Amino acid sequence: MQLQTMGRIAAALAALAALPACEYTYSDDCGLTERSTTDRATLTDQTAVTTSPVTLNVKGMSCPKCVTNVDIQLARIPGVQKSRIDMAAGTVVVDVDPTKHVTRGALAKAVDDSGLTLASIDGK
Repeated sequence: MQLQTMGRIAAALAALAALPACEYTYSDDCGLTERSTTDRATLTDQTAVTTSPVTLNVKGMSCPKCVTNVDIQLARIPGVQKSRIDMAAGTVVVDVDPTKHVTRGALAKAVDDSGLTLASIDGK
């Protein structure tokens, strides 16, 4: 049993080592120094999200810190219940409370505030 566990750990570490280095640099306060290019109209879109889950297609997620940044920003939005992030695919699946007024712009701003770029939002 211990050998199987050690083998899985070794495989996970090898996979982690194969990931590309993060393309962003961080300032002393851990904020990204490179800025997002999310479209201004998307950031100000007040259209409510009416279906859950909604998928965000994000550009620039290249390290675990990127994942953490976007997860923290989404968690700050009232009505966001959960997010599932696939760094490799560049997708974030967000569950929202349908009784709250979560807007597409709020989701876009969360991605933008994390230093990443929102390419698109799939779902209504």
